Formats: sequence, structure tokens, C-alpha cells
Amino acid sequence: MRTPLRVAIIGAGPAGIYAADALMKSDACAHRGVSIDLYERMPAPFGLIRYGVAPDHPRIKGIIT
Repeated sequence: MRTPLRVAIIGAGPAGIYAADALMKSDACAHRGVSIDLYERMPAPFGLIRYGVAPDHPRIKGIIT
């Protein structure tokens, strides 16, 4: 049995959210099991999205919802 993979992602902005999403969809997650912790300094996630940066991008709108 393989040891589950534990990952810490620093920053819950777009890059952190995308990284977590890509990891969860990867084969490593399906076969090994992954535990992801997102760490964010601000009281709310999503980084610059909170301030309206690129709000018209479809992928970013999907993250917010």
C-alpha cells in the first residue's frame, strides 16, 4: 500500500486554487490518495479575484461560484 500524499499549497489565490484542482484531477490522486491543505494569509480565499481582477474570465468565475 502506498502512503497517501500530503500537500501544502501556500496562497489560496488563482494559482493555488488551480494547483489544488489539477492535483485532485491527476492520476496521482486517483491511485495514491492526496490530502491538500491550502494556507491563506488573508481572511478570505481567492487572492486578487476578491478585488475584481479579470472577473470576466470564465475559469475565474467558476472558481468564485
